[in-house]
Amino acid sequence: MNKNTISFICTLIAVICMMLVSCNNRLTGPLFKSKYPHQQYEQQLKDAGLAKSSLYTQWLNASKRSIQQPVTINVPYLEKAYFAGDKPEAAGFIFEARNGEQLQVELTLQATDSVQLFIDLFEASQDTSQQLNHLQAADIGDTLLIYDIQNDGEYILRIQPELLSDLSYELKITAEPSLANPIVTTARQNIGSFFGNERDAGARKHEGIDIFANRHTPAVAAANGIVSRVGTNNLGGKVVFLKPTGRPINLYYAHLDSQLVVTGQSVAIGDTLGLVGNTGNARTTPPHLHFGIYTQNGAIDPLPFIRPGKSTPSTITADTKQIGDTVRATLKNSNLNHMPVVIEAAALNGYRVILPDKSKTFILQNQVISITRSLKTILLKQPELLYIEPNQLSARIKDYTTGTKLNVIGEYNDFYLIEKESTKGWIKKL
Repeated sequence: MNKNTISFICTLIAVICMMLVSCNNRLTGPLFKSKYPHQQYEQQLKDAGLAKSSLYTQWLNASKRSIQQPVTINVPYLEKAYFAGDKPEAAGFIFEARNGEQLQVELTLQATDSVQLFIDLFEASQDTSQQLNHLQAADIGDTLLIYDIQNDGEYILRIQPELLSDLSYELKITAEPSLANPIVTTARQNIGSFFGNERDAGARKHEGIDIFANRHTPAVAAANGIVSRVGTNNLGGKVVFLKPTGRPINLYYAHLDSQLVVTGQSVAIGDTLGLVGNTGNARTTPPHLHFGIYTQNGAIDPLPFIRPGKSTPSTITADTKQIGDTVRATLKNSNLNHMPVVIEAAALNGYRVILPDKSKTFILQNQVISITRSLKTILLKQPELLYIEPNQLSARIKDYTTGTKLNVIGEYNDFYLIEKESTKGWIKKL
């Protein structure tokens, strides 16, 4: 091997190493990133030769539909729901979250057998042509997902069981603080000024929150980390900066009466950094801690980091006994009126329902009635086919002859849902 060849190989190895280091995100994505549990299960189904089966197709379509057409919710959120084993489904939710919130998704399961459940969190994208950014998945067997939100925006949660699983569950989604309280928790305290409030007759904006407490109340570390600076300035008076371990933020404690740490000191959550006062430009105000958070792009709102106020979901007042039932919607002057829907979940005073086209929406409890109540009776003037779905390409259940009397129990687009002698199906409107 000549010197030129050896030089070329060494250069090539060096370039590859540089790419692995500097382009980590690009390369680890498609080449080295391991599959999360939902993807692993999908591959297992393919390996088992089920890729062309109807059940696999339904399961996969439900998975895609749940993140392409998620239902909108507000956090905190609580629901009780049911997945039927013979009808593969997935639940998708879209909601807003703020930088600093710690999202907590907790499920309580009820099933006769051990069920594999997949819980996945995605970052929503404004560009629907782009693949969603998968952020985190619950480990196999876990029913808890915790994620620290790093960007203000919309997020999508997907919940899906494995095939052929009858499963009831209670879902609770909350947003908890990702930082500890910067004031010792035993002290009386209240936030008296918020991020973005005007200062100096509108000349500037408040770049933090003011937490009022008695003079000499301990101001404590809101995270494990390193004290990056201890000093004074005209606005903040006596200040302390804390760099949390593993997070791209700096915490700013200002107006301290005294500082009790030094630059470079390691601290743990709850360690005292200083005592509350009113130094700097707060000399004419009651003692308080100005608490700020800074990133490389400037100040951000600290409130979601310490008090998001999203820990207690509203109780469910809707009748949970109807979960899993097929009912009829009664919304006058709406395309949902007379539509048969399946109740998949109960939340607040209503239901998340599945429409005949597989899309989902929320309706109030008082907007549904029993589907056993007939809308009307029709007499066939010609032979008609009964379909399993409101689609002429779907499977045919049976033929009805001219003169057959049928009870209409629902409507959807150009189809009637009918029931006769315990047989339900769809016929084309006459």
